Amino acid sequence: MSQRHLPIAQLILVLICVPVFLALAIPSAWLLAFAQSWRGRGLAGLGLALAIFPSALLIGWIAAQKGRAAARFWHRFAVGLGVAILALGLALLLTTPTGYPRADSPVSHQFVGERRFPHFTPTNIIPEVEQVNAGFWAAALLDPYIDWAQKREVSAYTFDLYREMERDPDFRALGSAMGWAYTDLLGFPPDVGHYYLYVPENRPPGPLPAIVYLHGAAGNFKSYTWAWSRLAEEQGYVIIAPSFGFGDWRQPGGVDAVLNALDDAEQIVALDPARIYLAGLSNGGYGVSEASSAAPERFRGLIFLSPGMPIEIIGSPDFHNRWASRPVLVMAGGQDRRISLAYVDQRVALLESGGVDVTYITYPNTDHFLFFDELDDVLGGIEAWLEEE
Repeated sequence: MSQRHLPIAQLILVLICVPVFLALAIPSAWLLAFAQSWRGRGLAGLGLALAIFPSALLIGWIAAQKGRAAARFWHRFAVGLGVAILALGLALLLTTPTGYPRADSPVSHQFVGERRFPHFTPTNIIPEVEQVNAGFWAAALLDPYIDWAQKREVSAYTFDLYREMERDPDFRALGSAMGWAYTDLLGFPPDVGHYYLYVPENRPPGPLPAIVYLHGAAGNFKSYTWAWSRLAEEQGYVIIAPSFGFGDWRQPGGVDAVLNALDDAEQIVALDPARIYLAGLSNGGYGVSEASSAAPERFRGLIFLSPGMPIEIIGSPDFHNRWASRPVLVMAGGQDRRISLAYVDQRVALLESGGVDVTYITYPNTDHFLFFDELDDVLGGIEAWLEEE
């Protein structure tokens, strides 16, 4: 290459390398600083190495073109870095959760239809706890209902739950199904037929009772099923937790996602049709309202947690006729800024005015993250309510 063209080529390569460096280095540096898992730190290291690699090649090439002695150092550095990238990348790929625990695992991914768990996807390669961590940071920056103090508080007990969960080899092997939450945001169908199924290991003989649990906004975290597994083992309940994209159960297909998951689970484990309860957290409350209105005969009772509850459904005469004298449990936090206690009070009053048998439990000092913040008390309250039933 002529000396006249050399500066132009260098400029073009710099213009390419700088954006690549920034795009990889900034998120990788953040992950390295705030990672919650060793796998997350390994991915951060890989990202930083990938960010530096093209720059090292460029510096070595420029030094060689100018006859600098440093060219040999940068070439060797680039080769060593390339080898490290290949080794670390291969190690991370080989240790990516398969999505399939042992054959007799109590927990599993299930699909309505022929779909299989996507193994080598970015949202499964990146640990779910790191995705949750990034979500907390994004929420603190963008969500008017979550400030930095609340972010720190909810992060602490959520990460404790993830550390506890990841010690279980079956849940660790599950990987993450969060990818479908993100594809929903990109306009793909929210219902892919996926659900988590938890069948208690210490189950009594005969058909089992079940709780169908509908997640809230941001997707179907596997930590939800882990939390419910405590009740499952203590009370002998099967947990069925369908995924519905980012969690807007009011979209077309929400009711079908609930009922199809229930129908499919009934083909895998014997369920007692007289003891199936429908539960939902936050946005999942909309799904509970819609599914319980569309198919009231499928559920014995309803559980609303920090819930969205559309008046046009739960306040309608049809809903009251279908659920009169039937059990409904509502739990809400007194410090919830997203779904205020006044909002929930109004909905509970509507249900009671229609003759619905409502048990209403409030936690005065707890916010919207009631289910995780007061997990032991919440599960204890649900267990007591189920025992009364």
